Amino acid sequence: MSNKKTVLFIVDGLGGRPTDMDGETCLEAADTPNLDKMASEGINGLLHTVRRGVKPGSDVAHLSILSYDPDEDYTGRGVFEVLGYGIDAEEGCIYFRTNFATVDEDNIVQDRRAGRIKEGQEELEEAINSIELEDVDFDFRATHQHRGFLMLKGEDLTHEVTDTDPHDPGLTMNKCRSTGNGDKTAEVVNEFVEKSREVMKNLDINEKREEEGKPPANCLILRGASVVMEEESLKERYGVESACVGAGPLYLGIARSVGMEMIKPEGATGDVDSDLIAKAKAAEEELKDKDFVFIHVKGADNAAHDHEAEKKKKFLEKVDGAVGHLIENLDWEKTHMVFTGDHTTPIDYGNHTAEPVPVVYYGPRVRTDGVEEIGERSCAQGDLGHMDGLEVLPVLFNLNDWIEKYGS
Repeated sequence: MSNKKTVLFIVDGLGGRPTDMDGETCLEAADTPNLDKMASEGINGLLHTVRRGVKPGSDVAHLSILSYDPDEDYTGRGVFEVLGYGIDAEEGCIYFRTNFATVDEDNIVQDRRAGRIKEGQEELEEAINSIELEDVDFDFRATHQHRGFLMLKGEDLTHEVTDTDPHDPGLTMNKCRSTGNGDKTAEVVNEFVEKSREVMKNLDINEKREEEGKPPANCLILRGASVVMEEESLKERYGVESACVGAGPLYLGIARSVGMEMIKPEGATGDVDSDLIAKAKAAEEELKDKDFVFIHVKGADNAAHDHEAEKKKKFLEKVDGAVGHLIENLDWEKTHMVFTGDHTTPIDYGNHTAEPVPVVYYGPRVRTDGVEEIGERSCAQGDLGHMDGLEVLPVLFNLNDWIEKYGS
């Protein structure tokens, strides 16, 4: 490649609705002078990370933004959690994303994240790995807070099964069912979930949590059954050397699956307390010998899922500080950056929705428009119009003349 550089900065759960903060979204309400500078000196639009009207999961949204069509390349979320944890995924294994959850005696999910549990994961992991299954090997790992992954290995297993996670609190935990040839897999999963409840319910960590008025982690819920994704790397597709700076295993794992180097700086947590300046500095360092760096930050989405508007707003102001560091320290004669999100997460709803998110391209070759500040409604007036996720990297790489000509 040339000595030109590119940056993709994704804020998980960036978008909002006017119901977030008295007629404004959290992004519109936040004090963001650096993002406003990007918008006023760049070109703006709205991004449908998959396509219009689709409420995207973070996994398919990020795949799409990285130019991999989820309709063709996506097998499920679980394998990305494994890769992001630094473990090699094997062919013939089935992988699930897991949550420690709080489930009552009637199988109603009270809290899908067990209060975003921050301690006792080692005790929970050890208990779950003591489960015995006939004719099936498994490995469970707790990764971060309530998150983890499960690997199943055995004859006649498939990823063609449904989730046990109902995806919203107050609903009955699902029974795993086959969506193809997965009868045996569904049976194994349902047995595993029930045994997880048995071994978790009387653990010291859960007795302590209940004494402290915290929701116990008394069940493991599963989603995103998947197998290894076989696809060409970004290096093979575009010729770029690349790295991902992040913290969450899902995002690092998606990046690893397409050949990016995983970078997790000290102080990066995947939550609102994450050290975003450390991430910006890590990206700056990686750009010394990489063509393309992807920076992922998660805290805005966590705050929105928890219905905390002020926390999301303050985190977006923290994001603005990291963007300011990049503006001050990168070589903008040869660098282009795109800033966007993976989906909208409104405060009142507390989950992903299908509204598009702002997208801004910034750098020396960008044709500027008349937008003066970042925001869902202001960016809608920009010259980019409406984009979909598969267009993000080609548009970015085109600014550095990295795209091959179509036709003769």
